[in-house]
Amino acid sequence: MYTLYWDRGGANMATHAMLEELGVDYQLVEIDLTRQMQKTPEYLAINPNGKVPTLLHDGHIIYESAAILIYLLDQHPESGLSPLTTSPQRGRYYQSLIWMSNTLQEAANRWAHPEHYCDNTAGQHSLQAKASQELERCWQVIEKDLHEKGPWILGDTLSGADFHLFMIAYWSRRYERRAQDYPKLQQLLRTLLNRSSIQAMLKQEGLFFEL
Repeated sequence: MYTLYWDRGGANMATHAMLEELGVDYQLVEIDLTRQMQKTPEYLAINPNGKVPTLLHDGHIIYESAAILIYLLDQHPESGLSPLTTSPQRGRYYQSLIWMSNTLQEAANRWAHPEHYCDNTAGQHSLQAKASQELERCWQVIEKDLHEKGPWILGDTLSGADFHLFMIAYWSRRYERRAQDYPKLQQLLRTLLNRSSIQAMLKQEGLFFEL
């Protein structure tokens, strides 16, 4: 049994959808960020960063979405959703997840929450402008890769990296630079949106993604 600590802001979409995709037993424990539940001593004992998602499995705690995806899929190699550790594709899989976490997602965070990085309004506007430029560059990098090697991030094979991309693309629907504005990216997102695991996750979280 897996336990996923989550909130309704969309930060846990990739993990939640992957649990559905794998068809494993899991339970959801909601951490209501509007009530500051992530800052309670009880939750900080689980995740000292005070963020979601966090996964509990067999007494082990894992946080950070990319790490959770790697862990989950290593528990279920039969799914075929991550390359074998001996496969040359494993490097690209790691690269994609870590790049999305450290570069794409960081730009998304700066655009969505400039107040976390700067106190004054002028500085926040400047941060958002720079973040938009970086988001545009990142989407172009992914679009080019999908055009040359797609339809998925690893080429012909769907993987956990595509689920992680779906989550960040969902966030971008309200940004100045949206993932869905790029043809190959939109094609990938539409295909994922038709999967029952994605639909189940969206329904349970009360989310809607219109492309």
